[in-house]
Amino acid sequence: MSDLSEGAIQERLKEAMRARATDRVLVLRGLVAAIKNLKIERRGAGAGDELAEADIAQIVRREIKQREEALTFAEQAGRTDLVEKNRGEKGFLERFLPQGPSAADLAAAIARHHAAGATSIGALMAKLKADFGAGLDGKVASEAVRGFLRDKGGA
Repeated sequence: MSDLSEGAIQERLKEAMRARATDRVLVLRGLVAAIKNLKIERRGAGAGDELAEADIAQIVRREIKQREEALTFAEQAGRTDLVEKNRGEKGFLERFLPQGPSAADLAAAIARHHAAGATSIGALMAKLKADFGAGLDGKVASEAVRGFLRDKGGA
């Protein structure tokens, strides 16, 4: 079972509750709630019961981004207790994400797909998502694609 499945997250929540790790329980409950909210949103669209790994990865990335923003505000306010709390939660959440492609692998995939005829940002991003799945960070990939196309256009 993948670490990014609903069942695995539920199991981690049970383990954290048994260990009385309140900080992890709160983070995992937030993940479970976000997953349920997305499932409810999609229910009207006729989506299946189980979310894809890529959807759960996106939820985890959103939770990490929230911790990063809170970390910035806590640092500005001089709240070292909140800084440490948010750093710990961010680190815990990052362990759920699959390993993304290296910069070299990403660049090679972009060049390969571009040579095969995918010349727009949208087409390249779709090919990269198919190649790397949940391990692909959309922001990093988008920046790499834009840089590649900018270099190609300037050459």
